[in-house]
Amino acid sequence: MALVLMVAAAWPGAARARQDDPPVEARAPVDGAVVKDVVGGLRVQFTCPAYHPTQFDQDVHGDGDGYYVVLATAGAVGVDGLLLGPARVDTRAAVVVDGVAGMCTAAPDAAERGLLPREPGTYWWQPYRDCATYLCPFGEEVGDPVRVVVRETVCSANRTALRAATRDLAAARKSYRSHRTSARRDRITRLAARVTQLKARLRVVYHCKM
Repeated sequence: MALVLMVAAAWPGAARARQDDPPVEARAPVDGAVVKDVVGGLRVQFTCPAYHPTQFDQDVHGDGDGYYVVLATAGAVGVDGLLLGPARVDTRAAVVVDGVAGMCTAAPDAAERGLLPREPGTYWWQPYRDCATYLCPFGEEVGDPVRVVVRETVCSANRTALRAATRDLAAARKSYRSHRTSARRDRITRLAARVTQLKARLRVVYHCKM
């Protein structure tokens, strides 16, 4: 570890692709922001200017190529400046924000969601890019980690929906016992299926706390 730290110290200042390349900078949400609803994912924005990933003048990345963003539950970083792996909950490649030149966001997942924190709490997000010059000894050039607090997440929203569906199911069963009709029986069937579906989302799809 001491050897790695000495190697890192040999490069003065922050790791850079090239001295004349603009850095990657986190823009939104800002450090310390409270985001109330991230059920659809945490939407982030950061600068992603064209840059030289290697020392060769003719090799230039642009339009988000070579950029990434990571989300973690802790703000500690390694000697490469990146948020540490064990705390990471999501990592995405970057895509350009529609209509905003030089600005990127996390590529959406299959459900068109942004970075996905499962549980409410404090998270850190960080943009970075590939870099293979002598100024980037660890292969990446990083932006500063940004701390955000999230309130409503995909797990908390599904837990709320499960509690409501469970209450409705209990009420439907009580109503059916007092007056048995096919409509009330069908309602029980629908609600039971809904409860089963929500439990599967929590346990299997999102790995949420129950």
